[in-house]
Amino acid sequence: MYKLTTMNIDFLKEVLSIPSISGNESMVRDYIIEYAKDNGIEHYTDEKGNLYLTKGSDYMTSGEYYPCVVAHMDTVHRSHSDLIGSKTNLIIESSTYSEGSNGEMTTLIAKHPKTKQQTGIGGDDKCGVYVCLEMFNRFDVLKGAFFVEEEIGMLGSKEADDDFFKNVGYAIQFDAPSSNWISEVCSGVKLFDEEFKSEIKDTLNECGYTNFSVDPFTDVNQLAKKYDFNCLNLGCGYYRQHTNSEYVVVEEVFDSVRAGEKLISKLKLEKYIHNKVEKKPLLNEVNHSIYDFDSYEEYDEIDKMAESITDIVVDLYNSGINEDEIVKEVANYLRGLY
Repeated sequence: MYKLTTMNIDFLKEVLSIPSISGNESMVRDYIIEYAKDNGIEHYTDEKGNLYLTKGSDYMTSGEYYPCVVAHMDTVHRSHSDLIGSKTNLIIESSTYSEGSNGEMTTLIAKHPKTKQQTGIGGDDKCGVYVCLEMFNRFDVLKGAFFVEEEIGMLGSKEADDDFFKNVGYAIQFDAPSSNWISEVCSGVKLFDEEFKSEIKDTLNECGYTNFSVDPFTDVNQLAKKYDFNCLNLGCGYYRQHTNSEYVVVEEVFDSVRAGEKLISKLKLEKYIHNKVEKKPLLNEVNHSIYDFDSYEEYDEIDKMAESITDIVVDLYNSGINEDEIVKEVANYLRGLY
C-alpha cells in the first residue's frame, strides 16, 4: 500500500499556477482529471462539479475502508477570471530566506501575467490540491474528493455524493494556513472524537502539528455532519490567504505531505467511527446564561471562542456571504459548543 517518493517543487508550482475562482474551477478540475487519466485512477464529476477519485479498488477486500483526502478547487481571487477565460496560467516566482535553526526556507508568490503585479497565489486551497495529489503518488489505495465553491459557503460539499463516501474510513482535508494547525471544531461541528484524537496525536506531534484549533468553515465540516467517520483538517503552508500578498512556504507544504503520509500509513484501511456527543442546549436551563463557565477546563476558552466567531464573520463577509447566512453559521458554531 505504501510508496516512498520524493516531493517535487515543480509539481507544486504547476498546481499553484492554475487560476480558479468560486463558480469556475474548470482549469483545476481538468488538471486533476488529466492527472487521474495519466495514472489510471478512476474518477467522475457530479452534477455540482465536484470531482471524485478512487485508486486501488482491485486491492480492496471485505472489511476494508478507503482513506479519503479532501481539498477544494476554488479560490477567492476573482481578478483571475480573465485568465480562466483565456486558459492562461499565473506566473509563480520563488525566493529564499534564512529562518534560524530551520535553515533556508523557500516562499512562492504569484504574479498576474498581464500586469506583472503580485496577485493571490491561491494556496487556499491549491496547496491542498497538491498535497492530495501527492498522496495519490504515495498510496495504492485511496479516495480523493475535490470540492467546488467552498469559499462561498461550502456549497460543493453540501451536495457531496453519499455513495462515494459509503466505504470511506476517515477523511483528511488540507485547508488551513501555516503548517502547525489542526482544526478540531469547525463552524460548531466537532470533526473528530477523543478516541480518534488519541490515535493521531503522537503522529501529528512528530510532524510538528501541535495546535488544535476552533475554526470557521471548510468542507470536512459538511462531511462530519453527514457521515459517521472521523474527519481532520490540517495546515498546508499558505499565508495571508484571500489577499494579493498571499504566499506559500514550500517546506511547510512538504510538512503537510509528510503528515498526511504518516497518518494514512498509521490509520491504514480501517474505519474510525465518529462517536458524536449529543449537543448541550444553547441556554443554561437554570440561570439562562449563554455561558456556563464551569464547563470549561480553562477560562481562556472564552477568548478563543470570541476569536473564532470573529474569524467566522470576517471570512464569510469577505467571501460575499449574505447577513442571514452569516447569522446561521454563527448560531451553528455556538450550538456545537453547548
